[in-house]
Amino acid sequence: MPTTPQKKALRDIAAAARHALRGEDRRRATLAVAERAFEELRKRPGIIGLYAAFGDELHPGQLIDRLAAEGRALALPATPHWGRPLTFRAWAPGDPLVKGRMNIPEPAPDASEVVPDIVIAPPVAFDRRCYRIGYGAGFYDRTLPALRAMHAVFALGVAFACQEIEAVPDEAHDIPLDAIATEADLIVRGRKVCSALDKV
Repeated sequence: MPTTPQKKALRDIAAAARHALRGEDRRRATLAVAERAFEELRKRPGIIGLYAAFGDELHPGQLIDRLAAEGRALALPATPHWGRPLTFRAWAPGDPLVKGRMNIPEPAPDASEVVPDIVIAPPVAFDRRCYRIGYGAGFYDRTLPALRAMHAVFALGVAFACQEIEAVPDEAHDIPLDAIATEADLIVRGRKVCSALDKV
């Protein structure tokens, strides 16, 4: 899925804002995102497909710890060949991880493959409609329809508020998330809320 120049520019802006969030501010924001996401997820049963943080992505460690303490079934994705959807393997804190494609940690190949009921995705940029910009590979745009062909799946984004943009230039293949948790609020697709950007 080729990335348009407009999407690339917006991705770069949001990534720079994320990179600039450092130190105590980042620590507090990460904890707040984890708390907001946890409160939403505890209402929803089923297997939770998480992610291993890459680069400057919001680290999901605090959220993982909370979910594991509740006894939730967790999974991590295995990065597939280009053009294919993600597959998820059962995983719990302490289980071994191996380097997958693009050097992203993933469960060992002998871990059980599972179909999550909930998918947690880390957007680089997002808007109030819950459209997201990732890294341009289209993994989640392929994965969500593939999973939803099997059963209902709730897709939750987790990100810092500074990654919000006015509008993602969405295309036909772009799949919005159901909600996005930031340290500022929970954005729910279809809910008419005022953008924080409107107040700037």
